[in-house]
Amino acid sequence: MSPARVPRTLILSDLHLGRPDGACRADAFETLVADFDRVIVNGDIAELHHTAYQADAELELARFRDICHTRGTKLDLIAGNHDPFVSSVRSLSLADGAIYITHGDALHPAVAPWSPHAAVMRSAFEAALAAAPREMRSDAAHFLAAREAAIAEWRHMGNGAHVSTVRSMLLHPSRALSVVRYWSGYAALAAAWTDRHAPEAGTVVIGHSHRAFHRSIAGRQVVNTGSYGFPGRPHAVVIEGTTVRLHAIITRGHFFALAANARSSWPIAFHDAGIRRATATQSRGDFANTPAMNPAASASAARSMDVR
Repeated sequence: MSPARVPRTLILSDLHLGRPDGACRADAFETLVADFDRVIVNGDIAELHHTAYQADAELELARFRDICHTRGTKLDLIAGNHDPFVSSVRSLSLADGAIYITHGDALHPAVAPWSPHAAVMRSAFEAALAAAPREMRSDAAHFLAAREAAIAEWRHMGNGAHVSTVRSMLLHPSRALSVVRYWSGYAALAAAWTDRHAPEAGTVVIGHSHRAFHRSIAGRQVVNTGSYGFPGRPHAVVIEGTTVRLHAIITRGHFFALAANARSSWPIAFHDAGIRRATATQSRGDFANTPAMNPAASASAARSMDVR
């Protein structure tokens, strides 16, 4: 009897389908998604929040959905700030909570501090957060606030979300500086968010900033899958068996593919703070008794890196 096939999950983000400087066409992913049982797109799958690109974005999104359906691949969409209504899902937990996934737009009250409309988004975010019902979970309130900020940017611009370009950065060096500042603190911001909202997670996967990286912060693996649009380079997280890997995305002819060698890999593990919480809450009967791998091994297995 042949051994059972190990399910494979692929995590992508920031495709910006329909935008000329994004992934552009859904059919470029056809061979890539065919190798996986599940594909999770962690925000900004399509440029749905900009009038100039919306029609093409809707068409390419429909094609992406159809490709996954035809190939028998389960597709999960997490909403981002360029597609805030593509899904009601704003975060996912895998491996009994050892892996946490969210786009990243809710981590900062200005959503995109480099945007010329950052002040508008911050104002909308803070107003929505203040108006959130007291009984609403903190993460849900922040996700709602991020959506309201995206809507406010659309209304303020009149045609949708701000799209950064090389020209806009050259004309406004302060925006480029804001991007660099955001990049420098983004991994720590994601780790702090996870401490509050998913403390048991030993791996957190984010997008949004368009810069791919993998860093270990206090034993937690923080991973960004980059972007298919300016100024990033696309990467993917692969989950297979008990291992997580980060791969660059390359092109083979007209199709996207994983680079043969992973940039880094590490074991699925709970964060040590999460293990302590689990121990405390198991006595109350509200935490699944799932064994975790040694988080120290996770920390030593992954090297801190920026991917350029």
